[in-house]
Amino acid sequence: MNLTRLWPLAACILALGCAKFPDSGAAASTTVLRFTWQLESPIVTGFEPGGAGLPYIYIIALNMSTENPPTDLGPIPVTADGGNGFVAGDATHFILWDPIRSPQFSIWQFQDENLIESVETGVPIQFNQVQTGDTQFEVEVDMAQLVGELGVEDIKAVQVNFLSMNRLALGGTGRVWDALGDRGVGQINTPFTLQPIFNFKYTNQNQVDVEPQGDAEDPGVDIIDWSIEVQIS
Repeated sequence: MNLTRLWPLAACILALGCAKFPDSGAAASTTVLRFTWQLESPIVTGFEPGGAGLPYIYIIALNMSTENPPTDLGPIPVTADGGNGFVAGDATHFILWDPIRSPQFSIWQFQDENLIESVETGVPIQFNQVQTGDTQFEVEVDMAQLVGELGVEDIKAVQVNFLSMNRLALGGTGRVWDALGDRGVGQINTPFTLQPIFNFKYTNQNQVDVEPQGDAEDPGVDIIDWSIEVQIS
């Protein structure tokens, strides 16, 4: 599926995962990633008073790596017209928010190294239903939804970037965007890397303010806070 041709509408695929049990009969552990990120002003749904009817684009881009530390660059924002219009660098998956569809969040997997072709593989296990006026997203995924043909134990690091923009970079003018890093000092290639091997909550504060407030022109895309929590049970 070519996402750039079908954005933002797509068929809804509901994927239900099954717990796996080893031969010993003991239940396998589950690793959940919980993402939250907050904008300076309300999320642009397109339904707010005076809205144009089209939402802004908000995405979590992910690169699942078997290396620690990864040698890949990781997911970075598209800053000029080209590619898929939203993420470049190295990425295996992304989580898309779209208020026009139900459920609002979907998980996609890239099919090529150029990040042009992608297929929808499921939906997060938990998420907040975004309402007009909300400023924060909350999404939980089971890592088993993100490993493809690999096992969860094969993933040694996860590279993450939060991406927000008023439109895809596929031509035209007036595009505004934000991602992790301080754009004011030229930090546009700053994905965050975590190790999903122990319980921990990474935050913008305990990671020394990876994302500042005010580095995007439009408060509707300006990311001001984020967290990623690893929950192993």
